[in-house]
Amino acid sequence: MKELAPSVWTHVIDAEGFPTLAAVLLMPRLVFVVDTLTGPTEVAPVVDFLASEAAGRRVVVIDTHHHWDHVFGNSAFPEADIVAQRACPRLIQAELQGGDESLRLPPPEGVPLPNVTFGDRLTYSDAEEAVHLIHTPGHSEDSLVVFLPQRRLLLGGDTVEWPLPNFGQRDGADEWIRTLRQLKQLPVDLIVPSHGPTMGKTILDANERYIAGVYEAVAEAKAAGADRNELDLPVERFLPGGVVVDDVYADAHRENLLWAWDEI
Repeated sequence: MKELAPSVWTHVIDAEGFPTLAAVLLMPRLVFVVDTLTGPTEVAPVVDFLASEAAGRRVVVIDTHHHWDHVFGNSAFPEADIVAQRACPRLIQAELQGGDESLRLPPPEGVPLPNVTFGDRLTYSDAEEAVHLIHTPGHSEDSLVVFLPQRRLLLGGDTVEWPLPNFGQRDGADEWIRTLRQLKQLPVDLIVPSHGPTMGKTILDANERYIAGVYEAVAEAKAAGADRNELDLPVERFLPGGVVVDDVYADAHRENLLWAWDEI
């Protein structure tokens, strides 16, 4: 576990090449666990940390969205409330029933569904500090972020990602851009994505430009008669100068191009 800020701790694993983060917010009465990673084994260091540092506090698990690398460790917190956006339980169930071809096999312990859900916003308060859960559709229908106004900190889930976002919601591009623009209005200094380094608001601008740029370029290529599987749209064209991507994100970019093509 690494202390990111006072009483804010993170644990990062490798999930098929993607650095993937869980966060812990320690408060006087409550402790929040933001995402449970790919299974009970992977999130075990968080469980151990709570046993030593958060004894006696009520544990609240927050699933930032339904994807496997964020919820498959839910069973490691049997006594906790699991909080998510309203669509999340339905989407987890759909995946577990085979509705998503990309689903990985769930852990033997199963995947407990969120038992506390909300629509647009849910706020917790502890010792005069607020923890806001805000619905941020775009990457997925049920995506949310965790906003800590007193700390000027945002835990972004997959709503933001570096070096580039992964497309995941059908007809979600316009909604995602609206979401990113709304997040720019929040008073935050630090943004912590689930995949990528802690950054400032520059990540919001970069993600917006990438999403808009990819959809515009793919639309132009499609209108010009390009072949879906031979799009000449290198990732560097859509990223800030000097940003280098590894093979994992180069593959993600190619998948994004195909995703955009199929939507246009």
